[in-house]
Amino acid sequence: MVPSMPADAKPKVSFRWFYEGRPNDLDSEPKNLQIGTDRAHLLGTPSGKIEFVSQTLQKFDPNDKERPPMPRYIPSWEGYNSNKLTKDYPLQLISPHPRFSYHTHNDNKSQWLNDIPQHRVVKNGYAYWPIRINPGDAAKRGIHNGDLVKVFNARGAVLCAAHVTERMRPGSVHSYEAGAKYDPLEPGKAGSIDKGGCINLLTSARMVSKNAPGEANNSCLVEISKWEA
Repeated sequence: MVPSMPADAKPKVSFRWFYEGRPNDLDSEPKNLQIGTDRAHLLGTPSGKIEFVSQTLQKFDPNDKERPPMPRYIPSWEGYNSNKLTKDYPLQLISPHPRFSYHTHNDNKSQWLNDIPQHRVVKNGYAYWPIRINPGDAAKRGIHNGDLVKVFNARGAVLCAAHVTERMRPGSVHSYEAGAKYDPLEPGKAGSIDKGGCINLLTSARMVSKNAPGEANNSCLVEISKWEA
């Protein structure tokens, strides 16, 4: 059962409490350690304010080039500037969280999700994970909308259904992470092509930086070719 909102619930604007200088509403910063103290009207930063230079990072490691206290542009560790890789893998893969399932939850379990074309593309009775590609990039590779394609790099290979769209800029492709079905063409063989849509096979296990445990899965180069079964 989906829980309902309390009858007396009132909509709130995030951080309005901070703008108005009153105690935290608990809606935007429920884990703020200032709550319940005489600093409850402040943000959860050391200064209690929005920080353009993070005091926490400044104290932790002011010379961390991968995670500097002052925000700045940092070239992707695996992107257009990776000259040795772009020759073989010229497309930047963007793999955010899926839109219609929560990580792997529900995908490959709630079969009605396969009826959503943006989530899975059913071809010959099999539901493939879609990948979005610019028309120019598709044309160079002889790929048409709905074609099965192999998305690959040195880490692995995944079969997907091509969605040719102007919404992708040239040189970039888009496919959601967290497909819940791992279905290798050759079970038990290392490096086998997966047709279930496990895009995470293509991304690195590295972290954002030596001091941060965040995933770096939006920095990934791939190549795509039309798949002829």
